[in-house]
Amino acid sequence: MAKLQLTDVERLLLANQYEILGLLKKDDGYTKMAENLRDGHKWIYEQHATQISDNLPDDDAEHVLTILGVYSDLRDSYRELSDKSGIGEHAVTFPGFDGNNEAELLHFAHALSKNGNYAETIGKDARNSHMPTTDMYRRQIAEWKNLGSPRYPFSKEQVLKIIDARTHPSNRR
Repeated sequence: MAKLQLTDVERLLLANQYEILGLLKKDDGYTKMAENLRDGHKWIYEQHATQISDNLPDDDAEHVLTILGVYSDLRDSYRELSDKSGIGEHAVTFPGFDGNNEAELLHFAHALSKNGNYAETIGKDARNSHMPTTDMYRRQIAEWKNLGSPRYPFSKEQVLKIIDARTHPSNRR
């Protein structure tokens, strides 16, 4: 959680916005927040900013976007396969991110879905895998790259290699 660092001008602008909200919604809580911002009671107004998160690093966002792209292509390729033997639909369903150890990635996936990005792959709510997934996804991305970073449609062999990389590191270097 980032500490809130506001200039005097930013505090004044926010105080004005809170005062307007207080009048519109007839809620004294907003008016009190405006007073605290104007008076410079940082500890008090910081307590109301607990929902502000640090920005997700670009590398983490790229990791999420890459694996979502791979799973989108896996899912769509699976649907097109005439021979699905040895591949269960669960194997091409995006498992999500761990809510305890990868909460920032889970929240990003949820935000993507809410905004209409990868909604079919992620689902309505981003899934909590209840286990760390970063290493598993890195292996799958590495295998996908070893295969030449193919795009939809994947062949059955490509699907099998990418899903098998969940549990087995690539033999190809």
